[in-house]
Amino acid sequence: MKNINDLVNNQLVESIKNYDKLSNAVYEFLHLNKKKHNVWVVVKQHQLTLLTDNPYLATQLRYQQQQICLHLNQKFLMQLNTIKVKIVPPKGLREKIEESNFVISDKAGEFLAGIADEIDDEGLKQSLLKLADKES
Repeated sequence: MKNINDLVNNQLVESIKNYDKLSNAVYEFLHLNKKKHNVWVVVKQHQLTLLTDNPYLATQLRYQQQQICLHLNQKFLMQLNTIKVKIVPPKGLREKIEESNFVISDKAGEFLAGIADEIDDEGLKQSLLKLADKES
């Protein structure tokens, strides 16, 4: 079995480090918090592609793309000609939406229970009774 160090390609490691440096430079230039915003950087043939999962951030990046390009060209002595901004789907599961936070008074609960007694549809009747019992 091969040693794990034999499987690591030094050129690949350097490339990943360079991408990290570029993305850190973008975060610093835009004063972004890494915990709140996701921005990934890809460079290919003098073209910088910025990927984000936030459409509002993507709009900001599009408006500032010339300044970002100039900053990275000066900082890393690169020859970036164009910048593309792409939106990727958000990762992970969405946060669970809390149930409604409204409060029904006791009188309103009694009123809903009275309406539920007159309804023939069992599903609607049970829903109204559940709402009346839950809050009253």
